[in-house]
Amino acid sequence: MGTERVLAKARKLAKRLANKIDELSDSLEDLELEFAMLVKTIDKLESKQGSTKAVASDVQIDVSIDVQDEDDFDVTNTSAPSAKVRRKF
Repeated sequence: MGTERVLAKARKLAKRLANKIDELSDSLEDLELEFAMLVKTIDKLESKQGSTKAVASDVQIDVSIDVQDEDDFDVTNTSAPSAKVRRKF
């Protein structure tokens, strides 16, 4: 029964993390689009002024997300004390 409970909690946590990763990926894509539009706007404004292009136009963004399988999920509680604690009751 104990391992089933731990497994259920681990699956729940993995699902929650997967949802957060999806949300963050969507937000990151939106930010990349906004950044590209901003750089394009800067380039247009600078070309109207006759000045050189901004350094920001040379910036490249590399985004990679490494998602592990649920089987590789480590459920070790690293914050638990290693010494046995006597309970009062």
